[in-house]
Order: sequence, then structure tokens, then C-alpha cells
Amino acid sequence: MPDLRRLYEKGAKDEATCERLARHLHNYKGQDPVVLGFRAGTQGMLAKFAWGPYAKIKHLRTSSQLFDEVIKKHPLVAEVRFLRYSLEFFIPRYLNMSHHLEEDKKIFLNSLFRYPNSDIEADVYQAIRHFLLKHPEGLTEQEKKLLYNLKA
Repeated sequence: MPDLRRLYEKGAKDEATCERLARHLHNYKGQDPVVLGFRAGTQGMLAKFAWGPYAKIKHLRTSSQLFDEVIKKHPLVAEVRFLRYSLEFFIPRYLNMSHHLEEDKKIFLNSLFRYPNSDIEADVYQAIRHFLLKHPEGLTEQEKKLLYNLKA
């Protein structure tokens, strides 16, 4: 899982890595919700590198459908909720494709604020915390205060 997380992060910046990861995850036949979440997220990241608005929208819709499927079966997996949140966070609002931000934030923040007594691993805790510190505009003032008081 740590390798998958590193590749996913690299794929957000590198088209070749993103495409390679998407091909690899497309062939995944297992049912691990986190791996399925990365598969959904990678589809969404492909929109960043696609040419033309139709191709971008197609990737985002596929990503949304895959996220819906995994979250329907595993609604409380914080890492999957964070993956969808971090993707939807960057989708331009005029596309009206960021419907789950508050719902997802509630789930993963609950795990983040209960850490280490929650279902997330140390590296996931750090990744979520780092993302939110870098992009606090999606947080309420109370959430920001709680976040800044979390231990690194």
C-alpha cells in the first residue's frame, strides 16, 4: 500500500506515471476498498492530462461512478473518502461535479481527529493533515483550529 500511495502522489504530477498506474489498477480484480479508491482517483487524475473537454469530463464521470460503487459498499473508509475529497476539491465548481465535499470531509476528519484510535495508518494521517494544511479553504474555522492542534 505505501508504494501505491507514492505512485498515486507522483501520478498527480506526472502523466506517464498516472497512465501506467491507471492501466495497472484497471486490471485489479480484488475488493480492497482502498485500492478501489485509488483506481477511482486515478481515473479522475487522468482528466488533468486529457486533451479536450469531452475527454476530461469522461474521466471525471468514470471516476465518480467508481467512487460511488466503492463508497456504497464501504461508506466509512476514511482514506477512500479523502481520495474523493482531494479530487473533487480541484474540480472547477462550474462543472457541478463536486457534490461530496462536506460528506467526505466529515468522515475522514472524524478519523483524523481520533487518530491514533481510528482506522487510518500513520502515513495516511500525515498525508491528510498535510493536504488540509496546504488547502485549508475547505475547512470551517473550528476545523482549522482542531487541525492546527493535531500532532505532526
